[in-house]
Amino acid sequence: GINAEYGRFEDEYGPESDEKPNLTKSLSYQKLFLGNNDDFFTLGLALAKNSVKLYTDFYNSDIIIASPLGLRNVIGGEGDKERDYDFLSSIEITSLFMTDVFLMQNWEHLIHCLHHLNLNPTQDRGTDFSRVKMWALDGLGSQLRQNLVFSSCNSPEINSLFSRECKNHLGAIRMAALVQKDVMGSILYPVRQIFLRQSDKAEDAAPIEYITSQRYEYFIHSVLPRYQTNDATSIVIVVPSYFDFVRVRNHFKRESCSFEQMSEYSSNRSITNLRRAFAQGEIKYLLTTERFFFFKRYKLKNVQHVLFYEAPHNAECYAHYVNMLQEEGNTSTLLYNKFDGTKLARIVGEAQCKQLINSNQTTHMIISE
Repeated sequence: GINAEYGRFEDEYGPESDEKPNLTKSLSYQKLFLGNNDDFFTLGLALAKNSVKLYTDFYNSDIIIASPLGLRNVIGGEGDKERDYDFLSSIEITSLFMTDVFLMQNWEHLIHCLHHLNLNPTQDRGTDFSRVKMWALDGLGSQLRQNLVFSSCNSPEINSLFSRECKNHLGAIRMAALVQKDVMGSILYPVRQIFLRQSDKAEDAAPIEYITSQRYEYFIHSVLPRYQTNDATSIVIVVPSYFDFVRVRNHFKRESCSFEQMSEYSSNRSITNLRRAFAQGEIKYLLTTERFFFFKRYKLKNVQHVLFYEAPHNAECYAHYVNMLQEEGNTSTLLYNKFDGTKLARIVGEAQCKQLINSNQTTHMIISE
């Protein structure tokens, strides 16, 4: 049985009775956002012999279900007057579901939560230390904790969890689909898809700087000029990272370029006005982010060219924007380097990805049939 708090549970987490699916959005979007999609929640569960107790105090809970944002709010940060994370000191199993979705939120919230698992408690709270294992007293709980990470795709951020926050003394096991599905079959029109390989000696000498600063320099000085010297207009620039988005936006401001921006922080009114102006050909450059695609999935009219600052985490983002190119002469351009192999494979497939990464050529073109 379930305790008397079930009515409260239904009110807070149950579906809206009159909510209907938005058939203009993709099936993946409907599956993810239909119903209660609030990303700020925590819930404690206590298991009895014949019942489950809901909304139990964390210190008396057997299972804690929480979003990174909700748990981060309970844990608090340095300097906060009210902080509480001792209840995380005895965690034995951690399960991360739909971890790829966390990439579209604030990844730092997840890291902050994982960092506070299995720390020595700041208070004894009436603990019977005769029942506490020695390895726990020695601060080795994190080495014995089981970590289960589920994701629809792989990424460097997810891989780094196992080398930093989710280390286990027995190592790790990774299971993945033998054949990874790409999105090239989802491209509806025979669009010229150009892939530009960013490659020079700095690729191996300073990989971190190469991924960040060198990509920006290459995009600004080698890619953008191709569209500034001709009559190209109605250009969408997709920048997956918001930090890179701000960097590119600031460059446009310094150069007094004619551009507009749409991000996850844009108001609905602003988005409506920009979509209308873009459809009427009044905007040359439109900067946007992958998170904007993830949360909105809006379609734009009159798109002539699409520039991808780098390969997006979500391959659907690539197909979404390329499918807006419906006229002859429209093109898409994606900038990549050898460190983008994981994301690139989700777009073009593993076989094609190996050719793009290992080829000595820096320019490749694919036309979907």
